[in-house]
Amino acid sequence: MESLRDIRQNIKAIKSTQQIMQTMKMISSARIRKAQEAMQNARPFAQKMLQMVDDLKMDILSMPADGEEAESWPSRFFVNKTGNPDKVGLICITGDKGLAGSFNAVILRRVLQFLKENQGKEIKVFAIGKKGRDFLARLKMPGLEIVYESVGIFPKVTYAHAELLGEAVMKEFFQNHLGSVTLIYNDFKSMASQNLVAQKLLPFDFELIPNEKEESDFAFEPGIKEIFQILVPRLVKANMYRVLLEAQAANLAATMNAMDAASKNAGELVSALGVKLNKVRQAGITNEILDIVNGAEALNN
Repeated sequence: MESLRDIRQNIKAIKSTQQIMQTMKMISSARIRKAQEAMQNARPFAQKMLQMVDDLKMDILSMPADGEEAESWPSRFFVNKTGNPDKVGLICITGDKGLAGSFNAVILRRVLQFLKENQGKEIKVFAIGKKGRDFLARLKMPGLEIVYESVGIFPKVTYAHAELLGEAVMKEFFQNHLGSVTLIYNDFKSMASQNLVAQKLLPFDFELIPNEKEESDFAFEPGIKEIFQILVPRLVKANMYRVLLEAQAANLAATMNAMDAASKNAGELVSALGVKLNKVRQAGITNEILDIVNGAEALNN
């Protein structure tokens, strides 16, 4: 049986851990309000950019090819005939730290599934977050290469981080003729839950965007190619910024919920140990009383 001293030390250690968890919960709670505001502000702009490029789709696909290429530069964002199907890209966005429940585990399980589905292909990985970077770096899978990594950016994501990521993705997409680029991350659904997202980023998939236009009624100056060369990089970066903000808010919410649950569990442990402490103390007092009574009876005899 544990001594009173051991139980008291356990209670003290658990209370100390509980205080740390409560502090982490308070920090996440304070940060998530700002993260939610930034995320909600980024959503409308990114959505309008998608709709704008979708409106130009018919004009872009009708553009003539460049030289000996199978398609024009802008149309690669929609059809990508020149892309190699045996070369794919993967953008994996995880947190930099643990203590967030199943937040990182859910993403990494989906990443493993993606890797199994693309065995035998060249996979170019863009790793955002320390947990995902370290996990992918430990894998010894043929053809898997981390071409871009960014850690320590949460919870202070800026547009500069999205610009760097967007430029790296587009550079790899064109120079190495990637067939597609897939994005895997946790989307912010509510304070209580996150939604795992695994979607194709490139080439663009606008099936979810309603578009009733069958013909184009735009006039372009100086030209559609010149406009698109400016517009598309902004579209990619704006959506990367939105995704990073969504992942940041989801991570903070998961951390807050995990620390809240852990703090409650620690409180229950302290209560259980308190009951155990009282039982051990009472047992000790009872044994001392029995020793006194037995001693007194021995003297009388």
